[in-house]
Amino acid sequence: MPDKPSITSSEIGTLWMTYQQKTLIICLLDYMIEHADDEDAKTIMTDLREQLIIYIRKIKTIFEKEGAVVPTGLSSQDVNVQAPKLFTNGFDIMFLRVIKEISMGMYTLSLGKAYREDVVKFYQDLTKITKSATIPVRSTY
Repeated sequence: MPDKPSITSSEIGTLWMTYQQKTLIICLLDYMIEHADDEDAKTIMTDLREQLIIYIRKIKTIFEKEGAVVPTGLSSQDVNVQAPKLFTNGFDIMFLRVIKEISMGMYTLSLGKAYREDVVKFYQDLTKITKSATIPVRSTY
């Protein structure tokens, strides 16, 4: 009997979707960080970006260990960070607050479709960092 059961199709599907979502958010963060005027907002976005990269790598590792195809996702080639600023100050932080709310719901759904211990832990960890991530509400936003 193998040490770990094979990954299920529902786990592959949720991890695939999570990978796509996180790579999209990284692209948006790259653009917003480039155009951020507020240093606090820039720090919050940079910290989030670093955390997301860790989880993208974890998904990639799971797929590679299973011999599954790693999603292409989005990359720096898919965003022009030099494009003119599209959003006013404060939009970036409000966007992160909405993404945080959406992510919590998605992790809950994904956790319900996870069976393997490593995949369950992956979504539990994502839930913890999303829950603990503090995105301030300030009158300047």
